[in-house]
Amino acid sequence: MSRTGRSSLLLSLFVSAIVFSPPMQAENIDEYDENIEHEIIILSEHYHQNDAFTQGLEMYNGTIYESTGLYGFSSLREVDPLTGDVIRSKSFNDTVFSEGITVYNDTIVMLTWKSQIAYVFEMENLSQVSSYEYEGEGWGICFDGHSFVMSNGTSSISFRNTETFEIERTVSVTDSFGNLISRINELECVNTPAGPRVIANVWQQDIIVVFDPSNGTVVGEYDASHLSSENNHGINNVLNGIAHSKDSEFWITGKNWSKMYLIQMTNLSQAGEDICVSSCETGQGSIFSGTGLVTITVFIVGILFIIFGRDYAPIGEEGVETSNRHDEQSNPPRQSQEDEGILYD
Repeated sequence: MSRTGRSSLLLSLFVSAIVFSPPMQAENIDEYDENIEHEIIILSEHYHQNDAFTQGLEMYNGTIYESTGLYGFSSLREVDPLTGDVIRSKSFNDTVFSEGITVYNDTIVMLTWKSQIAYVFEMENLSQVSSYEYEGEGWGICFDGHSFVMSNGTSSISFRNTETFEIERTVSVTDSFGNLISRINELECVNTPAGPRVIANVWQQDIIVVFDPSNGTVVGEYDASHLSSENNHGINNVLNGIAHSKDSEFWITGKNWSKMYLIQMTNLSQAGEDICVSSCETGQGSIFSGTGLVTITVFIVGILFIIFGRDYAPIGEEGVETSNRHDEQSNPPRQSQEDEGILYD
């Protein structure tokens, strides 16, 4: 085939992709919008110390308890929710990377990222009184009235004995289509008229999900992008931290955010229809859905470009890797491509 013929073929395929993509995507978006039942309403904004790399947030007796992460910067704090002022704090040495916290019997249980230790502190003076050991990473934790509910950065949620911290059962967090939702992070256990629910941040996504702890199915999804956009000042400054205030009101913030918000989460006990967290199209199972056809078209174009487009590559030009992960540090260095499988929370 001549160069002219190749160019014409590639151009035709690109035009086809452009022509067919918008209507399909618009149709799917319209269908999804009709099912939106969950909304975040901002009730008030408050100051939040932006040196706090928030890992856990908990409200107890009108005050906020907050754990902050990073090696050498980890701490446990009591914070005035209205002013954001730190009332008291406990700092940890550079071997501790603090993670999620929960209140249990007038104590605070705090996970660590990789140390496989959960520390227990007296609420009265923040002194350590005991600890638990566990396997794997620690991310988020809450107490549901019976068990500790714990995330580890995957889709798996463990329910642990409050005396031994041994795993009693596990569930996998999935959307309505059975897709696993990974990177489940900070957790908050609440009771609703529809039954117990767990509210969770999804790391590096501007969404908060609500799932049924009996089976892990997501029954609600809240878009918090309008809050993240006001505090997005770095790759690691992501939404994180949920503390239940009362009824459907919560305090939320993020890592190194300068604001903390008192919000209302509408329809908290009402299950949404066909919630899809990763992508929001109906008929996902068919490759002939709108997204499936576009994907196939793009795939074909890519193959043809590889086969026929080599002759047009500029001499000496190399691709640039842009998806490298960054460790959660004050000035995160670029990581090698080998580190892409590691989650840093």
